[in-house]
Amino acid sequence: MTAPDDSGAGFGARAAAFELAPSSVAFSIEPRAVEEALSSAAESGGAEWGREIIGQPRALEALRMGVRVRAKGYNVHVSGAPGTGRRTAVLRVLAEEAIAADALRDIAYVYNFASPLEPMALVLPAGGGKAFKADLHRMVESLKRVIRLQAESAAALPGGGPQREYEERENRLLTALEDELLADGFKLVQVEAPGGPAMDIVPVIAPKAAMAAEPTGSALNEEEPRGPASEENAHTGAMTEAAAEPVSFENSSAGFEALQAKVSAGELDQAVYDEFRRRWYGHMDRMKKLFAELRKGQLEAEAQAEELRARILAPQVAAEAALLAEKWPDPKLRAWVAELEKDVLSHLFVFSEEAEAAHRRKRSPALARYGANVVVDRSGQEKAPVVVERHPSVATLFGSVESRPDEGDLRSAYLRIRAGSFLLASGGFLVLKAEDVLADEETWHRLKRALLEGTADILCREGPAAGAGWLKPEAPKVSVKVIMIGGESSYDILYQADPEFQKLFKVHAELDSSMPMDASAIRDYAAFASRVCRDEGLLALDPSGLGAVIEQGARLAEYRNRLSTRFGAIADLLRESDYRAHVAGAAAIGAAEVREAVRARARLANLPEEKIEDMIATGEIILQASGTAVGRVNGLAVHDRGYFAFGLPAVISAQVSPGEGGVINIEGESGLSGEIYDKAVLIVEGFLRSRYARDFPLAVTASICFEQSYTAVEGDSASSTAVYALLSAIADVPLRQDIAVTGSLNQVGQVQPVGGVNEKIEGFFRVCRQAGLSRTQGVMIPRRNVVNLTLSREVQEAVAAGDFHVWAVSTIDEGIAVLTGMEAGSVDARGDFPPGSFNGRVRRELLRMARTVKSYMG
Repeated sequence: MTAPDDSGAGFGARAAAFELAPSSVAFSIEPRAVEEALSSAAESGGAEWGREIIGQPRALEALRMGVRVRAKGYNVHVSGAPGTGRRTAVLRVLAEEAIAADALRDIAYVYNFASPLEPMALVLPAGGGKAFKADLHRMVESLKRVIRLQAESAAALPGGGPQREYEERENRLLTALEDELLADGFKLVQVEAPGGPAMDIVPVIAPKAAMAAEPTGSALNEEEPRGPASEENAHTGAMTEAAAEPVSFENSSAGFEALQAKVSAGELDQAVYDEFRRRWYGHMDRMKKLFAELRKGQLEAEAQAEELRARILAPQVAAEAALLAEKWPDPKLRAWVAELEKDVLSHLFVFSEEAEAAHRRKRSPALARYGANVVVDRSGQEKAPVVVERHPSVATLFGSVESRPDEGDLRSAYLRIRAGSFLLASGGFLVLKAEDVLADEETWHRLKRALLEGTADILCREGPAAGAGWLKPEAPKVSVKVIMIGGESSYDILYQADPEFQKLFKVHAELDSSMPMDASAIRDYAAFASRVCRDEGLLALDPSGLGAVIEQGARLAEYRNRLSTRFGAIADLLRESDYRAHVAGAAAIGAAEVREAVRARARLANLPEEKIEDMIATGEIILQASGTAVGRVNGLAVHDRGYFAFGLPAVISAQVSPGEGGVINIEGESGLSGEIYDKAVLIVEGFLRSRYARDFPLAVTASICFEQSYTAVEGDSASSTAVYALLSAIADVPLRQDIAVTGSLNQVGQVQPVGGVNEKIEGFFRVCRQAGLSRTQGVMIPRRNVVNLTLSREVQEAVAAGDFHVWAVSTIDEGIAVLTGMEAGSVDARGDFPPGSFNGRVRRELLRMARTVKSYMG
């Protein structure tokens, strides 16, 4: 048998049946539909787009159901590709949802009189937090005035009460003690001690000049007999007493050191010194007992005075508390007011301290506990709150306690509690990004627990910068509906991995990345584009420009009959087209500017593509774009950089021999293939067995390789290409090298659609154009991919001119006809193929290999 010549002319007859006509490859938007849509958008000013989310009816229905069903567990998870308007859809639906004002509540923290480390949470009607706080302030100010007036009245009464009696008794006892000490040569003085001012007893030491005079009662004066009283003696005695004032000492230690110095100097007898010191110890014991008795008496007097004051003021305090309880009838709040009343009556003295502090312009911290810390204020709100937390963490979601210098003051600790976004969203909605929440495992677990229990538990973290970690505020009951925004497959992953997620997020709003292309969709595109241009001050779109934008929307959707809903990418295209229009000096954005923006974006990101194309052109990468070869096919692969994808050809080769090794995947053996590609190779072997070796064993050792590929290979889009190379090697029939092939395969020989078909065709076109178009080159794709063709204008024009070709096949047999120009051949009832067919040659060769192996094995 003779294979067709290398020019490609001999292949034309059979290949022509599968070639797509230029009209099937061409893609454009009907100008009339574009003009009508643009006219409608101009009339409405883009308002149509503002009323509805484009192309997401299913997701909007799920969102509205999730928002309106208030049952537990009906939180919403929104999934979709970035740029599809996930966040916009959520906020727009939430903006439509109103809630009755009586469903909103304020939340305030107050001092817990029974347990200061556990501040109490009070739930109040909307706007009631500030009013309750003002009522508390009024109550405290009123009590301060009443208590001050009572204190002034008590001071004006005869006798002055228990406190005055104690003070008089204290003065009498202290005066008696001082007199006794002075008579015995001592004096009571106040000294500075480490714990503060204290009382001490110091000796009275007469000056040396006065020691010769008559005794003054001090043991330190020398004993001399006194004569009859005379004016001189009286005068001398008076001077002695005047001169016998004690020498000033800081404390008793200094005084006894001075006496000891007199003993050492012989001015004072040791026995006199010892006796004097003995009497000092006795006086010190009596003084300590006296002061202990005075302290006890003072406490008793204060207690009696406080008890008397409490009895007098109890009616006024009860009246103030009754006013508060009457205005705020909530049982929990009334119970707290009752505790407040008891605490005020037992701490009336702090109100007096407050009055004194007011003169010093310094507020007493003791009164700080009689207040309220309003952490959630719904004053003036009529709709449910919508809180968007952009930086979710334990502190931002669930609250924190501010750290202050007075960290240990329990009376004001509750004032440092700050609500997190979960508490701020009570009665409404909390919007979160799934990736942000899941980034911190503790935050995710705390969020689930809060939703399960319906509480916002403020638990401060430990650490030097964590604030009052010892404080445990009460967790108020709150109702929050969480709407979490995630990626395309985030809901499925979480649903399978986390059983609690299934209970908490029962509504899945899934945004589609594309929508059907019809007149309504085109109008929506026109309205959206017009609104973006108007809002951002861009040049207006003319009909050709809008048509080019819609074409790009179809290309992003990867379907000729669908449009992309990734409006973020469409908005970017409009901005870049506006830039190109300004560079070109155009008055409006036309098709030329839009296509130039697309080309420029590709040119800025295609450096790796250019490098590989240069390597192909210089022969560094061996690739044949003309002629024929046995066991070699130009496959097509897509290199996806995330923000830019491009297609390039890659040589796939196969080698065969008799044996029992089966089909060897060289990429798999070297660890450079993914699971899907490994599966594709197994399908190739299954196809060989089912098609050609049903009545004899498949005795072949074959290897399939991506030539000059040094990175991992994944996907099954090259499985049909691998079959063509393998069958060519088995039958020894050459394949056309001016055709690049893509398509996946099933075990019965059907060619299945693949992704990235546009990028693959354009990639091979660029390689062929760089080497010089031979007018026979082209790409063979699965027929089911025709609906995905949204090729660039230059490729469409080359196809229309006959410089480039696109073939579409549904089976391996059709592909064989295109690549070899031979009839593939159909199996007959006996399982044989026609003798001159391609399949007949493959079967005969496999049968020969089986017999060879059998003969060799004996």
